[in-house]
Amino acid sequence: MKRSRFHAQTHALAELNITPLLDLVFVLLIIFMITTPLMEQQLPVDLPKASTSIATSLPDPKSILTLTLSKDGSALLGSEKIRLDQLASLLTQRKARDPELVVSLRADSSLPYETVFRALEAVRSAGARLDLANTPDIRK
Repeated sequence: MKRSRFHAQTHALAELNITPLLDLVFVLLIIFMITTPLMEQQLPVDLPKASTSIATSLPDPKSILTLTLSKDGSALLGSEKIRLDQLASLLTQRKARDPELVVSLRADSSLPYETVFRALEAVRSAGARLDLANTPDIRK
């Protein structure tokens, strides 16, 4: 009778299972997609409450530029920190590049009206459309 011999496998498998790696990549991609829009709002702003709102047509999201004014007087144009005296010239440059420019103004409710008015004048002088950000009244 012949004896059968079992030989141990002597070579290593050359395959690498990348399924867990792909799972990790997709999870990281989803996390970055969710957190990136939240990073734009870097200044804490207490928006005023709105009792009524008017529905308007939505502009192209690429044409919207957010201007944030915080109660300590600092200002952000998009994600760039600016001084208020630079605002008119920066908006004029952006308006030249994008004729459909819409400035979304996020001003803290405790900000002096003079500061908000200066920002409104800069937007008007640049010829851009204006959108005022507020917190909707949810009691209705």
